[in-house]
Amino acid sequence: MRIFIFVMFILLYTPLNVSAEALATETQKVVLGVVEFPPLVIKNKETQDCYGEAVTISRTILELVGYQVEVECPPPARLFERIRKGHVDITLNVKGTKAIENTVTFIEKPFSYLSIVLMTNSKLKNNKTVAAIRGYDYVGMRQELEREGYTFFDMPNSSDAIQLFQFGRTSHLATYEAPYLFHIKSHANSIDDLVVSLRKDIPTFLAISNASTKKEELSDKLSRLLALSDNETVIEQMQTKDNGTR
Repeated sequence: MRIFIFVMFILLYTPLNVSAEALATETQKVVLGVVEFPPLVIKNKETQDCYGEAVTISRTILELVGYQVEVECPPPARLFERIRKGHVDITLNVKGTKAIENTVTFIEKPFSYLSIVLMTNSKLKNNKTVAAIRGYDYVGMRQELEREGYTFFDMPNSSDAIQLFQFGRTSHLATYEAPYLFHIKSHANSIDDLVVSLRKDIPTFLAISNASTKKEELSDKLSRLLALSDNETVIEQMQTKDNGTR
């Protein structure tokens, strides 16, 4: 229902000279690459497929401007490599990730805002170990902590990093807040004395691979489409219209 409202909003408010039909001149396949990021991106452990609000919104936007969408959800390190080679056309990411530095072009309207936090188990004294996701620098947080003598234990995805911290194998966890909160809703929180010792709020964006053969057309179509609304983020663009119908 929410996606239907979003699509109708775009169709109704698109000027005649920038119609959805004009943006979708022909149907082509694009590969959308995402990483497990609950609740926005959830990975089915059996099928390895990904779903969630971020996947649904991204797919809808791409289909609206004329693309057939294939979704991949590999571990971050593998995704970054496929982006660099142009095997993945578009992804969602924050600016400043060194693993894809100079390899993507960002669409300037933020997709959403995220909170990066450093969780600390205060019962583990004088222990400078951090559970984190391999390939993530957390917008400079990793480098800051490494300069202060912290040691990182890197895991393939957010769930594994959270579990490492929950099992008491590290005293700290570098994580985006949303996946952590999602995880502890379905798993018992084993840490009684937990504190947030550092927080950074940052935007995330649609990012097009510079090696993609569709880079220019994707950038042009998505920039024009998302400029049709004054909402600060793509997700708010849908949520505002959804709330307005209630």
